[in-house]
Amino acid sequence: MADTNHIQTTGLSRDPIDKYYTKEEIVDMCMSYVKQHITISKEKDIIVEPSAGSGVFYNSLLKICKNIRLFDIKPDSDLVTEIDFLQVSPQMIDPTKDISHLTIHTIGNPPFGRQSSMAIKFIKHAASFSKSISFILPKSFKKDSMRKAFPLSFHLIFECDLPEKSFTVNGQDHDSPCVFQIWEKKNANRIVEAAIEPNGFKFVKKENSPTLSIRRVGGTAGKSDTETETKSEQSHYFITITREDIINKTAILIELLNNTQYDVNNTVGPRSISKPEFIKKINNIIESIS
Repeated sequence: MADTNHIQTTGLSRDPIDKYYTKEEIVDMCMSYVKQHITISKEKDIIVEPSAGSGVFYNSLLKICKNIRLFDIKPDSDLVTEIDFLQVSPQMIDPTKDISHLTIHTIGNPPFGRQSSMAIKFIKHAASFSKSISFILPKSFKKDSMRKAFPLSFHLIFECDLPEKSFTVNGQDHDSPCVFQIWEKKNANRIVEAAIEPNGFKFVKKENSPTLSIRRVGGTAGKSDTETETKSEQSHYFITITREDIINKTAILIELLNNTQYDVNNTVGPRSISKPEFIKKINNIIESIS
């Protein structure tokens, strides 16, 4: 199956129409999780594979459902209908039934696009008519900020990291940090945690005399120190301590920050720390030393 068709995969020199193909053992692994967590009627339900490519998911899908629809904008198999998934409507999936009488499960590996832009479009379109969505996605979808792509009526019921080298590109093993997620539509909306606000500090611009800098992206993401003049605003957070009882404990704060573990690998590109994650960590540290 072509997972990330029409995107660059490694750097600016890469051919933008290269395709990822999911290895069969990875397909089987993902489908085993679908069978564990989603109830699918073999006779009545419909499974849609939105970017089917060569149709590698097809045999696994047939084991759990008789009604399979494979789509791809540039298919590599006669089994696959040539169409942009974003143009697919429920009437195309089954012209004989009203959408209210269809139970559709969308399963596969959408194209990612830059900053997951295409994956988000596929998610939103699939959510408009699907009972469940089971997608291989960039690892950044483990972050709450990315999960907002799924409407609140969809609940994450399972996720797992994919093994290294789960794909092939141009016939060669390829590693891309991905996660397999299963989302199911329910009557009640999922609960979203309120945004965490800074407690005892505030984010400032570099020119506003910050107390310290924190590397937010790159191999040393998470490194903190009081040297701010040489730090880039593109790669660092800058903060000012606002609690008087913490100002004289800056050295302790930095030591604890530099020994903090972050989920820096929940990205497709460089290691990075999201602002909500950093706020949560530093709030806890400030509370512990106050």
